[in-house]
Amino acid sequence: MVRFCFLAVAFSCMLVIQTSTHLVAGPNDVPSEESLGEESKRLAENYSRAMEKLRTRLLEKIPKADSLGANEIQQLIRDDSLDDDLLPFVILHEATPKGLASFASKGIRQRKLVDLLLADAALMKEMLIADGAKAERTRGGFGPAQYGPCIEIYDDLQSLGDQAPAGVLRRLALAISLEHAVPIDQSNPESDTDAVGLVNPISRFEHYRDAYLNGELDRAFQRLTTWELRMVVDGDEPDVTLSWGREMLRNFRPDHVMDPSDGWRYVSIVGSNVKYGSECVKDDRPELQKYQNILMNGGVCGRRAFFGRFILRSFGVPTIARPSRGHGALAHWTPDGWVVNLGGGWGAGWTNTLYRDDIDFLKNTQARLDAVAFTEVKRAHWIGDLFGEARAYGRDDSNVGFWNGVALRRQQAIIDQGSVVALDALGEELAEADEPVASRSRDLSTALRDDQVQVEASGKVIVPAAAFLRESSNQKEVMAMNGFEKGTQIFLPRFFPKGLTMLRGGTWKGDPEACTSGHRMLSGGYGRYENWGLRAAMTIESDRPSKELTLQVSEGVSIEFVLIPAGTFVMGGESSTDGRFQCVELPKHEVELTQAFYLGKYEVTQGQYESVMSTNPSRSSKGKDFPVDNVSEADALAFCGKLAAITARDVRLPTEAEWEYASRAGTSTTWFFGDDPSVIGDFAWFKDNADAHSHVVGLKKPNPWGLYDIYGNVCERISDKYERSYYSESPRVDPTGPSPGTHSHLEYRFHVAKAGRYALTANAVTVNYDQRLNVSVRGTESNSIIELPFTNGTWDTTSPVVVTLVEGENQLKLWRDQPPQYGVALDRLILTPLP
Repeated sequence: MVRFCFLAVAFSCMLVIQTSTHLVAGPNDVPSEESLGEESKRLAENYSRAMEKLRTRLLEKIPKADSLGANEIQQLIRDDSLDDDLLPFVILHEATPKGLASFASKGIRQRKLVDLLLADAALMKEMLIADGAKAERTRGGFGPAQYGPCIEIYDDLQSLGDQAPAGVLRRLALAISLEHAVPIDQSNPESDTDAVGLVNPISRFEHYRDAYLNGELDRAFQRLTTWELRMVVDGDEPDVTLSWGREMLRNFRPDHVMDPSDGWRYVSIVGSNVKYGSECVKDDRPELQKYQNILMNGGVCGRRAFFGRFILRSFGVPTIARPSRGHGALAHWTPDGWVVNLGGGWGAGWTNTLYRDDIDFLKNTQARLDAVAFTEVKRAHWIGDLFGEARAYGRDDSNVGFWNGVALRRQQAIIDQGSVVALDALGEELAEADEPVASRSRDLSTALRDDQVQVEASGKVIVPAAAFLRESSNQKEVMAMNGFEKGTQIFLPRFFPKGLTMLRGGTWKGDPEACTSGHRMLSGGYGRYENWGLRAAMTIESDRPSKELTLQVSEGVSIEFVLIPAGTFVMGGESSTDGRFQCVELPKHEVELTQAFYLGKYEVTQGQYESVMSTNPSRSSKGKDFPVDNVSEADALAFCGKLAAITARDVRLPTEAEWEYASRAGTSTTWFFGDDPSVIGDFAWFKDNADAHSHVVGLKKPNPWGLYDIYGNVCERISDKYERSYYSESPRVDPTGPSPGTHSHLEYRFHVAKAGRYALTANAVTVNYDQRLNVSVRGTESNSIIELPFTNGTWDTTSPVVVTLVEGENQLKLWRDQPPQYGVALDRLILTPLP
């Protein structure tokens, strides 16, 4: 039985539809394919006849355009007396008689739903003002609007018993029905192979209904129109991921949830915590959903905009994509109008809505602010359908029909009369930025709650994270804020290694001068190139290391290493300038390496890299014995890290001093073979002999210590960063490059009644793996490390580390190093006495 209540306004053509030949079948009978086809044809013919009768009656009431004056046009688009015929005509026109018949022929229920829809003028009007049922995209545009599935979903939602939707929930039900009339593919975790493939519209409604009733959505949700709600419910994420988004942001960055700025609320997370750059996208984990992976690994403009839209939808805020050439951005609703985030302002791009041009979309939103007047815009469009005009939403559309021109002029008049102002874009400078963004609601934390240290009778000490000493802690890197519901917490922003990366050894593209032992090449800010590779180093773990060592990577794949002895050499080259790809190589200075180490006999090959990383990024020559190329710094570090995990050895990139020392192999000349470049072709692939591509490793002669291709072929990554003045001030013994620095310094002081050993834990939220805190008590103990678990946006407690406290006042210091480190939220530290 049809349960939703229509304002059944009958019109005479329905007699034609209702007297059509129906299938003689019970509600649970399944008609044969042949009978379905016959019934569909009969219904299509009846809908076509009904549509033509409606057209005839309407044309009798609407004079020809060339005979209409301005007052008559205004009267026609204001007068709702046409709607009884006009609305069902437009529904039949958008759905097409054939399309509607295909749905109605499936059974008695479906046929009744169509009949009742076409009799309910109020419901049809609300649907059409909200841009009607969704249609499938085709190569030529759009197929028929799916009003059949739409009304079936709406009927299902209206049949929820005591929880049948009303008010904003009724608008939500209609929005879901219109938007999900064409099923939406659901984006599930890659490893969840049993997950449903489509978003369930009933579950989607129940999710937002429950979130609204529980007070979890944005405070403005209840005022959204059906049309606006369509841009809340159209996401591809599972319902459980929407719940995760809200919980994660409330835990991780409550200041973003409580941000007073309607333009930045929620979406600030993109600028503050979704890293710009694609180098970590390959680290997406199969057990995580798409948006969880984006928060963890970042991405370029597109992925960041995807996450921004997701987090807005999680809190019930309408949002659309607003891309421009070569760039992704988003736009979203605010009480003051729609605003663009992370991209150029209105006019800089387009939308993926019916209103292709972003200015057309903006004008549509502005005119909709006057709901009564906007009905006149839509009615002009509907009359245009009657005369066979193509819909036009912007003045730049070619061949705009008469009535669509009326619609555009009326829309502009509404905007002009309302003195609407387009909002400026927010965060355009963050669209391709990598730096953390400070909280835009720092004032919320000026009067923090509950930030006093507590000592329980058991001796347990509870230290609120926000109780750090302001005068001795780095407040620029420690953000104190109120928790979402109670208490206080702090946030430690992300930080990355400073400076640009360097490469050594020259390449198959370079001159002999670029292949010298002292030459340094700056990355210029670029992530990877087809002639950038790496050579692995390894720390010695034996008192009697062998001269050569082979690490087994996988079956049939191994890496050979050569022992490089400790020693002293003069480091440096000839360049005194720096530039995009150039480094200062002076002054030459003596360096002592006190520890022997292993260095790869050959450059890492594509076969070795693929065996470890399961991918081959190379763009020059392809083959397992060619050097891997197109390798970013993150790729090189990840390769070393994974190889270390596989082999249980300390595999790493060489320091710059280690690389140059090994390259020189005990010599002090420009090249290890002397100062005459004429013989470099015996030892290296470079511009004059490489034929514009890389070559299989090991084909040229090695240096005196047995290292092949140390010059040319692909240039090799090192662990140091570039700093212009570093050679002038670097330590003589075992230099490792400019210090990456320490961040997020915190200091706490508190009293305990009893000295002894205490277990220190922290209550934390993380959204990335491999996060850590350094700990020092009283500044005298050896530092301890708190390894922070991956909590995926929820609160969790760290594994304990043992510290020793003295009776009376104690000093606890925390800080972070070893970038990259990502955002971490802490609400308290707990010290529990040990027996």
